[in-house]
Amino acid sequence: MVVAQRPTWLQSYAKHWVVKTLAKLQKGRATFICRYEDDTTIVVGEKDTAVPDELNATIYVINPNFWTRFCMALDLGLSEAYMLQEIECADLSKIFNIYFKNKDYLEFGNPILQAGQRLSRMFLSPSNDVQQARLNASAHYDTSNELFAAFLSPDMNYSCAHWTTDPAETLQTAQERKVDTLLKKLRLNSNHHLLEIGCGWGDVMIKAAQKYSCRVTGITLSSEQKSLAEKRIKDAKLQHLVSVLLCDYRETPVPESGYDRIISIGMFEHVGRKYLNEYFRTISRLLNPTTGVLVIDGITFTNKMHKTRSPVDTFIGRYIFPGGYLPSIHSLTEALHKGSDGTLEVTFARNIGPHYGKTLLAWKDNFQRNWDTIMADYIRKHPSATGEDIESFRRMWLYYFVCCEAGFRSRALDNYIICATRTPGSAIPYTNIAFQEMLD
Repeated sequence: MVVAQRPTWLQSYAKHWVVKTLAKLQKGRATFICRYEDDTTIVVGEKDTAVPDELNATIYVINPNFWTRFCMALDLGLSEAYMLQEIECADLSKIFNIYFKNKDYLEFGNPILQAGQRLSRMFLSPSNDVQQARLNASAHYDTSNELFAAFLSPDMNYSCAHWTTDPAETLQTAQERKVDTLLKKLRLNSNHHLLEIGCGWGDVMIKAAQKYSCRVTGITLSSEQKSLAEKRIKDAKLQHLVSVLLCDYRETPVPESGYDRIISIGMFEHVGRKYLNEYFRTISRLLNPTTGVLVIDGITFTNKMHKTRSPVDTFIGRYIFPGGYLPSIHSLTEALHKGSDGTLEVTFARNIGPHYGKTLLAWKDNFQRNWDTIMADYIRKHPSATGEDIESFRRMWLYYFVCCEAGFRSRALDNYIICATRTPGSAIPYTNIAFQEMLD
C-alpha cells in the first residue's frame, strides 16, 4: 500500500523542472503515475500520436523524492530511485529506448543543483594510480565468484560474445567462438610467451595453452579471480605453462626479450582517461621490440557520446565500474599511437557492438533464472542485509544489464577488436595461412 505524501518545496520544484525538460522529447512517450498523490498522471512526449510500444514507457512514482534525484542527475537519479523502490517500471528498456532516441534534446540534470557535484568531480575525483586501480577492480570483481558464475557461461568469460543468427545458440558456444577468434589473431605458436592483461578467471589463458602449447602469464587485480583462475589451471593440469600474477599492468615483470604476444580483453575501459597513453606505453615496453603482436578488445563510446559525456556521476561510474572511462575509437587509437611512440601499427579493427547487446541479454536471463542462488550467496556474505538491501542489489544488476544492452542496441556504445604489430610488421608470404586470415 502506498501512503499519500505531501511533496516538499524542493520536490515540487524538481518535479516542475523534470516535466519541463522532458517536454522536449521528440520521439516516444513517458507516462508518470504518481502513486503518492492519488495516481495523478503526467504525460510527456508525443501525446496526440500513436507511438511504438517500445517507445511508450509507464513509470509509477512511489516516492516524490524521485523527482529530486532525477532533477539532480538524470542517469544516476533514475537508477537510484529504481534501486530504492521509489519508482516502479515493468520494462526498463523502454525508458532507455526513449532516452537514446532523444539524447540530443535532453540535459544531464539541473545545473544549479549539480553545481557542488560538478566542482567535486573537477577538483576531487580520485586518480587511477596503482593503489586506486586496485580498489576500483576489487569493488566490482571481488564481489563474489559465485555471483559471476551464476550469470556468466561456464567458461566465465565476462566480455562480448561472438554470435551467429541461430536463435538457439548458447552463450557458451558464442563465448568459445570469441576466444577462438581472438587467439587466432595472435598467430601463436609453442615458442611464444603470451601475456594477458586482465586475465579474469583464466579461460583465455587455458585455451591458449591447450591449443598452442605456449607459455602464458596472466595478470589481474582481483584476488577472487586469481584464486579461481589458479584452481582452473590446476584442474586442467597446465601449471607448467600458465601462471597468474596479482599485480597492476604497470608493475608487470618483463622477460628478457619481452612478451611475444599480448592480449587484453575488456581492460582498457578500466584504465582511466588520464592513463590511457600510459597503458599503451606500458604495453609497448612489455612487448617484444621487433616481432610483438597485440590484440585488444573492449567497449568504446561513439564520437558523439564521447563529446557529450556526463559532467556528473553516472550509475555505471558509481555502482558498477568506478574509475572507468570509455574512449571513442579515435581517442583509443590515438592513445595507442602516442603511448607506443609510433612503434605499434594498427593492422585490424572491427566494431561488433551489437554482439555485446545480445551478450547482456543472455547475462540478464541467467541472472534472473539463478536469482535464488545469487540471493543466497549475497545473504551469506552480508548476513545483516535487510530485505531492502537485497532488493536494491537485485535491481542494481538488472539496471546494469538493461541500460547497457540498450546502449549497444541503439549504437551509442561500440565494442572494438583491434590488432597491432610492431612497425614495420613482419613480412607475410603469399602462401602463408596468415595471408588468408587477413580477410577474416
